[in-house]
Amino acid sequence: MGKVENPNSVGNSVALENEKSGPWQRQFNTEFDFAPCSISKKFALCTTPRCGSHFFGHKLHQTGCFGYPLEYFNDGNWRAWGKRAAKSISTLDYIHSVRTGPNGVFATKLHHEHLKLFLEKEKDPLSYRFIHLQRRDLLRQAVSFARAQQTGAWISDMPELSKASYDWGMISQKVDAISLGNANWDSFLTSTGARRLTMYYEDIAADPAAAILKISEFLEIEQVDIGPTKKQFTPRKQSLPANKTEDWSDRYIQDCQARLANSKPIAGVHYLPPKFGPKPSAVKISKAFLRNLRMPT
Repeated sequence: MGKVENPNSVGNSVALENEKSGPWQRQFNTEFDFAPCSISKKFALCTTPRCGSHFFGHKLHQTGCFGYPLEYFNDGNWRAWGKRAAKSISTLDYIHSVRTGPNGVFATKLHHEHLKLFLEKEKDPLSYRFIHLQRRDLLRQAVSFARAQQTGAWISDMPELSKASYDWGMISQKVDAISLGNANWDSFLTSTGARRLTMYYEDIAADPAAAILKISEFLEIEQVDIGPTKKQFTPRKQSLPANKTEDWSDRYIQDCQARLANSKPIAGVHYLPPKFGPKPSAVKISKAFLRNLRMPT
C-alpha cells in the first residue's frame, strides 16, 4: 500500500533544516516550532491517503489554535525527529516540546499503518480525541492516490517526477486499501470507545471555516487570536483536472462492469464462480472439502 508520506524522502542531518532541500523536509524546519508549552489537549486526525488531510492539517495550523497536525508517527518521519532530538530527550517528548501550540494543544495525523507506533510510544493514547477524516467519493480518492504514486507528487508543491497513466489494477488496489483503512479506523475507534468525530473532505473543501468551527466545538477549544507562528506555509488543494478525473473514473467503472460480466475479480470481489456451466451441489462441495482436509494425527 502506498503512503502519502514516503519514508525514503526524508533527508539527513542539515538537509532536514533546509527548506531548499525539498518540500517534504519543510515539516522538520525549526521555523515552524512553537515555544515550549504544557499539553492540555491532544487530538489525532485519523486518515487515509488523499483524503485532504495535508491541506486541512495546515489550515488548522494556521489558526494558531490546533497545534501542527503532521505525521509524526510515520516510521521515516519518526527517525528524522529522532535526529532532531539528538538523544537529549525521548523523541516523543521532543516532538511535544516543539509542536505543542501556545494554547496547550498537541495534534498529530495518523494513517492506520502509523497506529502501531502511536500505541507503542504514547503512554495514554485514549487521552486523545480522534477525528476520522474520510472522503465520500471513494473512486476519486483512489484515482488521486494512484496518480500520486505514479508521479511522486504527494503534496501540492511537489514536482511530478513522471507522467501518470490510467492503470486499472493500481486504482483497484487503492479502492481496496482506502476501504480497509477506513474500516480499520472504525473498528479501532468503536472497540476502544474513543471520543470521535467523523468529518468529510467534501464538506471541508466547501466550507473550511465551518469545518474548523465544528472541530473547535468537538475539542472544546476556544478560538482566540494568539498570533501566527514565525512562519506559515499555505497549502493548495491538489487535484487532477476535472476532465481527466472523470475520464479515469468513467473508464474504471466501465472496465469493472465488463470484468464482472465475465466473472473476473474486481475491487471488493476477489473470487467469482463461473457464470455459466453446472454448479456443484452443497453435498459435493462438502465431500470435496472433506477429501482435501488433512486432520492432525
